[in-house]
Amino acid sequence: MKSHILLAVAVCFLFPFSCINQAQKDEQLAQKYCGSCHVFPDPGLLDKNTWEKSVLPQMSFRMGIETSLLSSISPDDQLEVLRTIPGEPLVTPEQWESIRTYYLKNSPDSLGARTATISNIVEQFTPEPYTSIPEALTTFIKSDTGHNSIYVGSRLNKLYRLNEKFMLEDSFLLASPPSFIRFSIDGDPILSLMGIMDPNDQPKGEIIALHEADHTKHQLIDSLKRPVYFEIVDLDQDGLEDMVVCAFGNYAGALIAFKNLGNGKFEKHTLQYLPGARKVIIRDIDNNGMADILALMSQGDEKIITLLNQGNFKFRINTILRFPPVYGSSYFDVADFNSDGKFDILYTNGDNADYSMILKPYHGVRIFLNNGNNDFIESWFYNMHGASQAIARDFDLDGDLDIAAISFFPDFKKHAEQGFIYFENNGTEYVPQITAMAATGRWLNLEAADIDQDGDVDILLGALNFYNGVPSELAQRWKDKNISIIVMRNKEH
Repeated sequence: MKSHILLAVAVCFLFPFSCINQAQKDEQLAQKYCGSCHVFPDPGLLDKNTWEKSVLPQMSFRMGIETSLLSSISPDDQLEVLRTIPGEPLVTPEQWESIRTYYLKNSPDSLGARTATISNIVEQFTPEPYTSIPEALTTFIKSDTGHNSIYVGSRLNKLYRLNEKFMLEDSFLLASPPSFIRFSIDGDPILSLMGIMDPNDQPKGEIIALHEADHTKHQLIDSLKRPVYFEIVDLDQDGLEDMVVCAFGNYAGALIAFKNLGNGKFEKHTLQYLPGARKVIIRDIDNNGMADILALMSQGDEKIITLLNQGNFKFRINTILRFPPVYGSSYFDVADFNSDGKFDILYTNGDNADYSMILKPYHGVRIFLNNGNNDFIESWFYNMHGASQAIARDFDLDGDLDIAAISFFPDFKKHAEQGFIYFENNGTEYVPQITAMAATGRWLNLEAADIDQDGDVDILLGALNFYNGVPSELAQRWKDKNISIIVMRNKEH
């Protein structure tokens, strides 16, 4: 072994250009094959061990080189997964070894990520914990202020309705875990059910209407791959409510528009054949009087796109922001941060659930300002480990936008309280503030609403207490307290 190392050193010393040329060839191969379907992932984005043990094996599998990973996938998913894998390897074994060598030679031993201590305590809100729901396994939390109700989804196939005092009013058993809720014209909830919540590609998800009075359900759309979000909107201006659905999936998925045919039927129009559709926002981007779509795609080819409505369910698609495939895009929203009349983008990345569960210095919350031509430039970034959602509101009613953010993968060992951070806009900077109460759960859901109707905006946090990566002592405290919801009650009024 030692003689081989000495020989390699001697070769590079005597023939330096051959070693440089080989390194360049390795990089060129990586650039060509690892940047063809998504942004090229720089080796420095992950540490050497994570590349070697987790990400490179997945890359090999997805490029059709090493197929043994298929045996670790549920038999019910394998057919769908195989459809996403090339029938023949994209590269030769020698080319793959060059790509692998490039990543392992150029990646650091550690990312050196640290968690900054936050000393400021939230004063704008009073945290109120609630245990109204039996399990801290919330999948969404949504306020219906028109009816003084709060709806909470549960991983255990349930929907709960609470009153404005967070007392349980009713519960509904569903076919599978609900992921999101909207309200129809008559006030009854419309729900997306995931089929299976954990990563999968089985078309078992659906959209249903729930009649609360008698607990009956009516299926509107079926055969969806893990739908996580949807919007109700009249896309073709025929007076009927259509839907845009984020079928997240896992290896396979899609962003889909459904035309309402008016007879209880919906016609499917697939807008993107990609996994990871996370959220859509509806607005008239090009001011032509028709509803357009902004969408976050967060799996593999991570990007924010606009879909400009051309009529008759035809859309012109533009990519406005694109991110490396290890970024862990998790959420986005729009708001006018600089008061220029143009919508800007608030974005979070911190999904650490897949193949690289390490702290990353590029995880966090970002603002991208619109230059007026729908080109977006990053203007602010805060490194919030595992950031999963952020919303912008004028919480302190001083005329500018503040930010509330949650993390599903904070630094649990050192700073579990950073699962929720409030960023107060003081006119010159966003000041991060924390509450110790945030360390009492793992926050997947964030909602902003004036729940007590006193003229200021409150914040709701919903816990999904998974224990992976959580120190045992902290996990036990979660189990003992069983806090499913925290209300950050605004003290402005």
